[in-house]
Amino acid sequence: MIREQRNRTEKAGNFYETGFLRNQQIYNLSRAGVIMKPVTVVVTGVGAPIGVGIIKSLRASHLPLRIIGVDSEPLAQGLFRVDQAHLIPSARPNPDAYFEALVKTSQMEGADILFSGWEGELPMLAERKAEFEERTGTILPLAPDPTLKALDKWLTTQVLKVFDVPVPDTVIPTDHEQLENFRRNHAYPYIMKPRRSSGGKGLVLVHTDQELAFFSHYIWDPVVQELLLPDNKEYTVGVFIQTDGKPGGTLALKRSLSGGLSYRMESDQNTEACDIAIQAAKAMGLIGAVNVQMRLTSDGFKVFEINPRFSSATCVRANFGLNEPELTIRHFVLGEEISPPEIQKGICLRFWEEMYFPFEVKSTAQEGQYQCRGEIFSQF
Repeated sequence: MIREQRNRTEKAGNFYETGFLRNQQIYNLSRAGVIMKPVTVVVTGVGAPIGVGIIKSLRASHLPLRIIGVDSEPLAQGLFRVDQAHLIPSARPNPDAYFEALVKTSQMEGADILFSGWEGELPMLAERKAEFEERTGTILPLAPDPTLKALDKWLTTQVLKVFDVPVPDTVIPTDHEQLENFRRNHAYPYIMKPRRSSGGKGLVLVHTDQELAFFSHYIWDPVVQELLLPDNKEYTVGVFIQTDGKPGGTLALKRSLSGGLSYRMESDQNTEACDIAIQAAKAMGLIGAVNVQMRLTSDGFKVFEINPRFSSATCVRANFGLNEPELTIRHFVLGEEISPPEIQKGICLRFWEEMYFPFEVKSTAQEGQYQCRGEIFSQF
């Protein structure tokens, strides 16, 4: 079977070949005297940056892996870069059908662990974690209640304040007493955003009373926060927390944003940012991969958001030494206690990359066939 997989791989193209063959080369390596079989990983949302970043990180790992990708979009790019691809129903019109498809895929593939590449599914996965794991035997590496709290920006700030984690002043605009106290303490502009969103979706800068009144009704269930300045000292920090609460590694990236995604990142080993991120993740009670976002202000670092998941910079951190998907597998599947890895300094410049296919791939993808690996133009 391995020979057949290798033959198919050799026809597929360099990008796919490199990662898959690296896993095959260590297939028979022993760990603690035990021959390791490939770990089967399901990755959701493989058409989006987070899902693709998880796949990249898995390909860069030193574990024997079998990667299963799922998405509801036939031409999701990650479906062409995994070992086995599955089209599943969209979660938006029918969450139950989506959940049942994840269960069926995990059962059919004998999945050891599932990685979420799409934040929209996290509330459902957190609420139905016990059911999913019981029906599939597949690990969901998350803590349900802390995950749901972290997805709520208002609850996040309230929890962090109790544990003395520095956060921006945050209020709910429908609480008029809160809002009036906030306005007495802060000058415009303010930040307003939904309590539950990601990637800067729905975020606006409010400059006047009129804008405040308008957006309080226009944005669904918003919070208002003080604007953290300067805006050129923002950090995205990856933290891995083990099930006993011990940190298994952290890496801070000073970043510049465009369209809600980091396009320039510097791994500068900012230990203060890392320490605060660990404090924040532990205060929330989170486990596994956690993404903490903060800004360095004149009053020091302030945490303005926590994402209880992998982030779009997961593959960047993997390059600099913190491979969160690999650590997650080592801890949750293989039962290892994780020692924080050595972190490298460096700069990442992110840019678009294209994949090209013959036109008939559109019809075959709609039928769930992903043998074609496409080509990546890189002759510059």
